[in-house]
Amino acid sequence: MGKAIKITKTDTPKKEQAKILYFFLLVLFVSTAFSLFQAKYFTFLLKIGAFVMLLISIKLLDKGLENEAQYNKEKIAFAPKVKYKLLGALLLGVDIFFINLFINHSNIIISIFLALLGIVGTLLYYGLDPKEDKIPQQDGVDMKKMLQELQEAQKKLNTLKEKKEDIKDTQLEEALDKAIKKAQHILETIKSDPKDIRVARKFILIYLDGIKDVIEKYHSIDKEHLDDSFRVRLIELLELASSKFDKELDRLKSNEVFDLDVQIDALKKQLKE
Repeated sequence: MGKAIKITKTDTPKKEQAKILYFFLLVLFVSTAFSLFQAKYFTFLLKIGAFVMLLISIKLLDKGLENEAQYNKEKIAFAPKVKYKLLGALLLGVDIFFINLFINHSNIIISIFLALLGIVGTLLYYGLDPKEDKIPQQDGVDMKKMLQELQEAQKKLNTLKEKKEDIKDTQLEEALDKAIKKAQHILETIKSDPKDIRVARKFILIYLDGIKDVIEKYHSIDKEHLDDSFRVRLIELLELASSKFDKELDRLKSNEVFDLDVQIDALKKQLKE
């Protein structure tokens, strides 16, 4: 197993947006408002429809750009299944056709031409959605299965992050936040050295399931009647999990993985007691 790369920061990609199109959205908004002030109610309704279509197309493009940024950040990743940039460009073309034909009263040929020009121009400027999975070849590792399991682990981790926001107990929240950061660390480490998944997969999934069980126990209890000893036990379990996690991460990096399953079973039992 190759040496894992230590990752101390897990910044999310900078959010990309179709900023130029927001300017046209503002222009259309002003034009729509003028139609209302001029009591051109039918034109106002048409422009409202055009405004909504443009807003949706921009949001689709924003989502596509965000997915692409995340895809480019990862060393291994599936190509986005939904082609948001393409959908956004197509809807933008429909909107351009609608505006020219029904609001500007251009002939249908010009409307179609401008719509196609808008679609092509948008795709040339923002690019197409990623089409190919980034799945490197790795002897002895089913990379597609590995990536699916990493995505499953990330979803569980995201759920824990959401649940953390609902915890009002400062000490418990800090303990959970510490565990979440350590879990994120090992996920990023495995992405950097995919060979690690052969020994870390089971630990990650059970570790996250165990933490999830602890937090669900906490949320299922009426906080007004929360026994302090039980609260302390939850915090201790989270700290225990963090400690186990550190040891297993060090073990992965040093290739000492002979007792991994023993540690997994012990952790699972302790977290669910």
